[in-house]
Amino acid sequence: MIPITIISGFLGAGKTTYLQYILNQRNTNERILIIENDFGETSLDAQQLSTSGAVVREVTSGCICCSLQGNFKDVLVDILSTQDIDQIYIEPSGVSKLSEIISTCMDKEICEKAYIDMIITIVDAMQAPMAIKNFGPFFKDQIKHCHAILLSHIEDTKQTAKTKELITELVPNTPVYTDIESLQQDVAQIHQIAHAHNYHDCNCHGHTHDCNHHQHEHEHQPFISHTFYNLQTLEEQRWMELCNILPSTIIRAKGIVPTSAGPMELQYTPQNCSMSATNLDSFHLVIIGTEIDIASISRNVCNPL
Repeated sequence: MIPITIISGFLGAGKTTYLQYILNQRNTNERILIIENDFGETSLDAQQLSTSGAVVREVTSGCICCSLQGNFKDVLVDILSTQDIDQIYIEPSGVSKLSEIISTCMDKEICEKAYIDMIITIVDAMQAPMAIKNFGPFFKDQIKHCHAILLSHIEDTKQTAKTKELITELVPNTPVYTDIESLQQDVAQIHQIAHAHNYHDCNCHGHTHDCNHHQHEHEHQPFISHTFYNLQTLEEQRWMELCNILPSTIIRAKGIVPTSAGPMELQYTPQNCSMSATNLDSFHLVIIGTEIDIASISRNVCNPL
């Protein structure tokens, strides 16, 4: 039986960073496959993870818990039928409902060859209160259906404490960590508690959904994404300025952008904006939000046609 680890979390929480840490710590003899789902037509995260040596399968242009749920199941079945692997990691889109991903992984056809081993949700301590307030149904779903929670962006101690309180109100018995090392040290204990819920058994598990039935109200449909190409070469500071004046309807931006100092990886949420040097040079910028003024953003970031 092949173990499946699901790494969930809201847009920009740090799922890929956590997964990269795990891959860097792994036994090099392990045959690892990653299923990477991005909400959009390109996957920066998949490009980054491909450099780790693991095999990456992409499920893009949607959310694996909804419109592409059937496709996601087909990908899993195909992997289990054709590839000789030791471990599967699934990194869903930040707008996925974790309960629905669990349901798909527990389909009888998949349960014959694999089981859910661990479910970790990454929570951005800075944006959690906003996400709970504005996007509660699926954000809370990600928190309520995991085995452990890892907080990211914890520089503000007061905000981190507030986020811990919000999480504890939702899931008082779920352990919350503020650093990766402590979480990894407790993995064995978390694993023991997790398997007490029988996640590996299709006929007995701790959630109310049925293994053979998929029903979802698609609470996150208002999210849309757009990918910009033909990007201008701008100073790093200018890219940061453009991100910081994005309207409140934009909740995520990421991509590889050209600068005078070379390619840079751009990561933006309303609470944080960062840029770092990268060897990737497939220039593109993905914007995710509830409304996107494509023409206005294009004038700022793209070369004239």
